[in-house]
Amino acid sequence: MVEPAEAVKSVKQRNPVLRAIFFVLGMISLVLIPLSYLPGIPTFDLVLLAAFFFSMSSEKMHSWMLNHRYFGRIIRGYRDNGLTMRMKWTAAVGIFVSLLVSGLFLTDIALIRVILVLVGVYAIWFVFTRPTWERTAV
Repeated sequence: MVEPAEAVKSVKQRNPVLRAIFFVLGMISLVLIPLSYLPGIPTFDLVLLAAFFFSMSSEKMHSWMLNHRYFGRIIRGYRDNGLTMRMKWTAAVGIFVSLLVSGLFLTDIALIRVILVLVGVYAIWFVFTRPTWERTAV
């Protein structure tokens, strides 16, 4: 069993209101994971998001996520190895398409479109600055 202190340095918030907010956000992310089996909704993102929020709020839930047979593999794989280039490009295309569709079909407000572009640029930059996992032939 992986202990939270050994697995990831938990940065549990001292403020009880922030801890409660992070816990609720973690639970929302966790509840949304079953929807990730629908096309276009990524499991990976929701699992990492839930783990992050629980690391900020609840050692018990964070430990549960790390020791879960399915979620734990995802979290440890990302933490230990990073992302493959294929994962990075898949994420970039997904971000681009979803923000393009949102900007073209869901809003006519120029400021919202500018914000979507800025969010997209930041998101793609963030994805490509994560560690790259080079698969080695065994």
